[in-house]
Amino acid sequence: MASSVPFTVEDVHQGWPNEPILYRIRVPARGAGDSHPGQVIRYLTAPNPPKGASGVPDHRGKLLAFDAVPAGDWNLGRLVSPDDSAEGKFVLASTETAQLEEAVGLLDGGPSWCDRKVDLVDLLDPLDARRKSGQADDNQDDIPCMATDIQCMNHISAAVLPTPAGMATATLGPEVIGVWAWPPGHAHGIADESHVYSIIQARDPGMAPRFLAHVTDNGTRVIGFLLERIADAREAGPADLEKCKDTLSRLHALGIAYGGPLKRHSFLVCDGGAVLLQGFGGSFETTDKEVLGRELEGLEQVLAQQPSELEKFNAPVDIKLSDRLVEFRSHGLTHPFVHWQLANSKRVTLTAEQHREMVAELAANNYRWTEEDMERAKQRFGGSADVAVVGAAGEPTG
Repeated sequence: MASSVPFTVEDVHQGWPNEPILYRIRVPARGAGDSHPGQVIRYLTAPNPPKGASGVPDHRGKLLAFDAVPAGDWNLGRLVSPDDSAEGKFVLASTETAQLEEAVGLLDGGPSWCDRKVDLVDLLDPLDARRKSGQADDNQDDIPCMATDIQCMNHISAAVLPTPAGMATATLGPEVIGVWAWPPGHAHGIADESHVYSIIQARDPGMAPRFLAHVTDNGTRVIGFLLERIADAREAGPADLEKCKDTLSRLHALGIAYGGPLKRHSFLVCDGGAVLLQGFGGSFETTDKEVLGRELEGLEQVLAQQPSELEKFNAPVDIKLSDRLVEFRSHGLTHPFVHWQLANSKRVTLTAEQHREMVAELAANNYRWTEEDMERAKQRFGGSADVAVVGAAGEPTG
């Protein structure tokens, strides 16, 4: 019998409840019982949740009926739900060495242009520590964790991390910014932003945080990058207009439009007064003076925005809403409409009973949720960013 090794579920991806599932797990780099400290990433996939499942796939692996996987050099495991399974859980049917791009859509965010690379698996322990430090109990992971650090804004996954030991220098602070996106469909954004940083670093490195390293998956696939953290930086305001214009003009001089949209937190105002640009996920190369001119002309209005997006994200958390999200989780899953409302306004208009009914309807429809369903939910429960939170009896609470 082949040896097996324990694993940890690092993350799980599922765009909608009826789409394929992809677990990202980490296992010891060598066989069971080996003292080698290294770890590698493996993937598990299934076409959709098992019938009769209670809940949705999450990083705890509650829908997995096993706690060990075969040792060896495979990179993709196929999950199935046996017809006679009363538990509604996955079993591991097979493993293989696959071309992950073809098999599950995991693309490369390269090309790599920086000499230094850091594997994401080497950053996972500080990431885990950060995640656990923000959880009061086992139920808290369902409450969205907004990226409130100014340099983490506008990224799918970003965090403030300790500077890797091999990267520490006298000119680099104790922390760096990690930006990554391992799931299918997100490699292009990483590649585009990395390309813009390559131009800036070669021709005008002082106008943006330093690009420090590519982040890889198992030492090969590029999935992100590390940036210099600018200590004590603040977002720009109306008083910084002229300096922001100068910095944006330097980007334009490289033949690059910032893209859209510019925000106050797009500009990092440093302790000494210098202004840097950040967040080039929408940037593109162009010589169109009209496009570049519109960005400069609209800058004054951007800096006058009140409150800014950063201020909204850092607003106090509604404890009543947090309690309600925990209650919603007890219904088996948190409905996609709740996540949509949270992303748009950090408010929810559903009562617990309404949420229970919507989850039952979703299950009866084989967990299929379409754009038409979303539009009907907006009509029924409110889609405005300014909707009121509704109490348990249906009365507005503020």
